[in-house]
Amino acid sequence: MEIDQPYLFVEINDKNFNFLVVKYDENFDFKIVHSETVKSEGISDGKVIDLINISKIIKEILNLIENKISFTFKSATIISDQNTYKCINVSGYKNLLGSQVTDDDISFILNDIKKIILDNQPNESLIHLFNSKFVLDKNNIEKIPIGLYGEFYNQHLTFFLLPKNDLKNLKLIFNNCHINIERVVFKNFADGINLINKKRISKSIGIININKKRSKISIFKNLSFIYSDNFSFGSDIIMSDVEKVCSLNPNIVKNIFKNISFENLNEKENDYLDENFFQGDKFRKISLSHLDEIISARIEEIINLIFSKNVNLKYLKDENIDIYLFFEDENMFKNFKKSFASKFPKNKKVFFDKLDKDENLGACIGSAELIGKGWEREAIPIIQTKKSIISRIFNTIFG
Repeated sequence: MEIDQPYLFVEINDKNFNFLVVKYDENFDFKIVHSETVKSEGISDGKVIDLINISKIIKEILNLIENKISFTFKSATIISDQNTYKCINVSGYKNLLGSQVTDDDISFILNDIKKIILDNQPNESLIHLFNSKFVLDKNNIEKIPIGLYGEFYNQHLTFFLLPKNDLKNLKLIFNNCHINIERVVFKNFADGINLINKKRISKSIGIININKKRSKISIFKNLSFIYSDNFSFGSDIIMSDVEKVCSLNPNIVKNIFKNISFENLNEKENDYLDENFFQGDKFRKISLSHLDEIISARIEEIINLIFSKNVNLKYLKDENIDIYLFFEDENMFKNFKKSFASKFPKNKKVFFDKLDKDENLGACIGSAELIGKGWEREAIPIIQTKKSIISRIFNTIFG
């Protein structure tokens, strides 16, 4: 990868294969040269299930791009949306006995924890490692406290691991396309980078995506990616509840969710579902307040499972953290924002958005920023030169 030469990013997810070509300048800023998005096949929950078909599609798009820009790619960064990763938070320490914190102390902690993690996870590959917190003599420090004196140093780390077989499948796909994978980036991390840069966020945030069939959460604490999880339910489960409890067919329920705003029902508690919604089906007298109770109960359960009562997030209870909530279903964004917001703890600010169908390149753009300039809290230092990105040394500080 060189200055002013095309570099390739490919995102693989259940809906699309997204391709982004950029060029970096001597300041490691990038400009977009070309992009393509095609409907994906052979992927389920981000996992490869049809290697041959995926390889065929990617090879075709690569040939198309290479012909358009008159360049042949040898390598790429891949953005993975797999749900099989593991997120492990651990901490290590060093007794300083009044001495300074040194590079060797940091390397000792990282090497020690890395060995323990990988020895106990022999079937996993390390994809990301983040510095989560630095504590010197019980005081939280903003950055690695090299050079400071103390008695006891504690460092918190977050590991993201991917099953080796899943990584092998990704490598095999791109080997079939004559592309070497330089790096794998998790989509949740890349999306977070893109959002943080776009919104100029400087504090801790939780990003929650509520899709139709699945949901996921990512936590960035002081810009360190410290937690991520996926859930096998989405907004469709709310509609299913209304169908079952009220014995309504799916088309009626879809029409209700599309055309009725449940944001201000307290002002009209005695209103009932209009006959027009039944479209030839037998009319049944159903109050809007009853519908609202069903919907509200399921929304509360969703938010509790993902965030409020998630046992893995107990330590965030009193943290100053903002929530960014994204919906795949436009009707959820339009008619249920207030219902969702009311289910979060009152000390959390909630910001809403919908997933823009036209904005498929967010994770690729976040990854381009990562490869160009790195991420302060990721444990991968970058030695920068003025002329060539290839001369930068990407090497984990744990050896």
